[in-house]
Amino acid sequence: MPVATPVGAPAALSALTGIGTTHVVTVPDTHQKSVMLALDDSAIPVVRAATEDDVLAICAGLWMAGQKPVALIQQLGLFASVNALRAFTHDQSVPLAILAGMYGRDVDVAVADDPGSAVHLCLPLLETLGVRSVLVEGPDEAHLIQPALEAAFEETCTSVVLLGAPTA
Repeated sequence: MPVATPVGAPAALSALTGIGTTHVVTVPDTHQKSVMLALDDSAIPVVRAATEDDVLAICAGLWMAGQKPVALIQQLGLFASVNALRAFTHDQSVPLAILAGMYGRDVDVAVADDPGSAVHLCLPLLETLGVRSVLVEGPDEAHLIQPALEAAFEETCTSVVLLGAPTA
């Protein structure tokens, strides 16, 4: 029996529109492919970047210009952009709302028990960096996405939503 099951793209898109997302900034992510496809049919502009550092920098610039961007990446990108994540979060007080897929995760085991280091070390990494996070393990928890993303802007912090299974 899986520990994590897919959240549907409509639920993710509803959360994005619910907070008034002005842009989604992404390094294309196969884990959230259904969300990317849904965004193609939405009014939210999608900005594609080369690296996760670029994604965070573009989000910061858009926020400074009065916009409300959301980063859409894999959790691997959190590891790749640790320095930018640390600086924007703690040194610059830039609100970053991040929707991250747990790429490579074995959905039949808990995150802490997953053999992949990029999976089982993700939550401890975010905790170490003092970054707010929530793990969404299925459609019954999809209601957690919107308030977690909104918290970034309301509290001027970084707030990461980790999707435990590929989206449907």
